[in-house]
Amino acid sequence: MRKKQLAENKLLILFLLYQMDIPMTVTQITEFAVDREYMDYFSFQEHMHELQEEALVDEKYENETTRYFITADGEQVLNYFSKQIPNEKRVAVLDYTTKNKGSIKKDINVLANYFYNKENDYTVKCGIYEDAKTLLEINVTVPSKEDAKLLKKNWKENIPYLYGNILHTLLQQPEGIEEKSLEIAEALAKNKKRKKNPAE
Repeated sequence: MRKKQLAENKLLILFLLYQMDIPMTVTQITEFAVDREYMDYFSFQEHMHELQEEALVDEKYENETTRYFITADGEQVLNYFSKQIPNEKRVAVLDYTTKNKGSIKKDINVLANYFYNKENDYTVKCGIYEDAKTLLEINVTVPSKEDAKLLKKNWKENIPYLYGNILHTLLQQPEGIEEKSLEIAEALAKNKKRKKNPAE
């Protein structure tokens, strides 16, 4: 009986990953498998470990998060043995994926990476992405690697505050912005003219 239950639990995890069709975090998988009491957490951990050892599930690390997905071998095993999953659990998986696939897929990714430049400084690329859509992306040049690391850390840790403030600032017209914009435009024009006529 226990052997049958173990097999059923592993197939249930495979079926969930297959139906979701996008990599999932441990938290997202346990929300279904453990929170609904289909298995306890320790059994779940054991099942995940065995599924990886058997190359039926694999993982990928992105944006400082480990996500799991079903492999081609996992799909083949599921295809052979999916009928061993009780119908009520199959229906529960289908219901769960229908309701949650969108929110899991739209999981917002916050990225920040830095690169060394030939000018002996660093460019930090910061971005917020939702699916394939860029919500915000900026490049900032800083003089040292320490500054680049700090900027990367602060971007990731304070993104709700930063994104809200940047968006708010860009969508309003602060007092004196027209005069400041004119000053910037004039300075850029002078700089451009100076580059064209270096002898002046």
